[in-house]
Amino acid sequence: MYKHLVIILSSLLIISCSAGSYSSKLTEITIPNYRIPDSLSVSNDSLSVASILWQNYYKDENLRVLIDEGIRSNYTLHSAILQIDKAESYFVKSRKSFAPAFSIGLSQHEQKRSIRENPYNEHGINLTLTSWEIDLWGKLRSTKKASVADLLAKESSAQAVKVRLIADIATNYYRLICLDAKLEAVNSIIKSNEQILARQIEFKEDENQLKAKQVIPIYEKDKLILPNIISPQITLSDVAIEQTKAELYKAQAIKPDIEAEIFVTENALNLLLSRHNAPIKRSKLEDIITAEQINDSVDIGVPAHLLQYRPDVMAAEFAVQEAFHLQDAAKAALYPALTIRGGVGIMGSFNANIIDFPRSLVYNIFTGLTQPIFQHGTLKHNKRVREIEAQQRLDTYRQTLLKACTEVSNTLVFYQINRTKVNKLLKQNQALNKAYTYSKYLYENSQASYMDLLAAQRPMLQTQFNLAEAFTRYYINYIELYKVLGGGAK
Repeated sequence: MYKHLVIILSSLLIISCSAGSYSSKLTEITIPNYRIPDSLSVSNDSLSVASILWQNYYKDENLRVLIDEGIRSNYTLHSAILQIDKAESYFVKSRKSFAPAFSIGLSQHEQKRSIRENPYNEHGINLTLTSWEIDLWGKLRSTKKASVADLLAKESSAQAVKVRLIADIATNYYRLICLDAKLEAVNSIIKSNEQILARQIEFKEDENQLKAKQVIPIYEKDKLILPNIISPQITLSDVAIEQTKAELYKAQAIKPDIEAEIFVTENALNLLLSRHNAPIKRSKLEDIITAEQINDSVDIGVPAHLLQYRPDVMAAEFAVQEAFHLQDAAKAALYPALTIRGGVGIMGSFNANIIDFPRSLVYNIFTGLTQPIFQHGTLKHNKRVREIEAQQRLDTYRQTLLKACTEVSNTLVFYQINRTKVNKLLKQNQALNKAYTYSKYLYENSQASYMDLLAAQRPMLQTQFNLAEAFTRYYINYIELYKVLGGGAK
């Protein structure tokens, strides 16, 4: 007994730490300064727009309600959370691999040699140590660390799904608002043209009535002939009516496309919210413009802290950790494995047919050191595969870093361009509205022709469309900037 205890204690004393081939220096890569437009500010501390909670980043209350519903009900996000539970289960399993495995059993043995002899009975209860592997070379610890890294990677992946979900909901929401603005502009042009057309038709009827009252005498062979019908003459009023009809039909032809796009976008948003045919409560574009000024600058943070909130980069880093820990476990599998097995029980042996309490204690213990010699190359193959996977994941991590820098740089450029474009189009739209208002006033007071009114109205619809498109792109870049910086992960 003492010999076995000495072996066990000695084994525990010589347990060595894992080779620890993973080092944090592997993922400590200097991030180059990504290109930033001059008009955008860079804060001097580690805080950036990504550190703002999504509840504070998005000011629209209707949008916040939709995002909250999406986080609670989206099936993709729910599946990602289940992946976390699955990884956590593997982690618990790896942590319990350090503990010995026991089994408990009851036994009853009866033997009868001859008719004259009493039957021989043996019965009892035993507790068996089926297997206990001493982690000499860190194989179990490496497996446990790999499980921890996998769990953290799954959590980061779930956060990445959440960030994308929030961005998709916000993108479709603002796209709907801008489509509503387009539809409102088309309806306004349709209504204006209908009013002008009705006025022109009324003016034309008055003109025809005035002509009907005019009589042109015609003399034929000294007889006076009064015509009953005078053929109408083509005037500028006829041209104006047809041009107004053309503008009206043009706007009416555009309207169905916008309505179809609104229908499809609403379906896409409902899909993200995992619901069917529910109305989308949303604000109006003019209310958003009034409540949310177009930002002149955005604090994006110091470039070195770019990756602080990016869940995809963190997931890639944890994947590198997992791969290197699995590589360590594969290396340790080549070394001898020390296992302990044994058992203890209480047994009884009597010449009786009834169960009696046991009167003896039985125990045994076995220690073994097993060195794998020939496994068809499996262990070396596993080791080589793990080494290759570790290098692949390291390359993937580095590529993810470069991609992140490029995404931020590109998004900042487009954000700056669209912000400038929106401001210019707002001024253009205000000028065109004034010009149309002045022309309409002069036309109604017979101081300007319809051609002047038409010339003022024609660019309005296209400018309003351009403004809605610019707002769409601006808000998409506003959302994309928050996403590429890792915003919304909390």
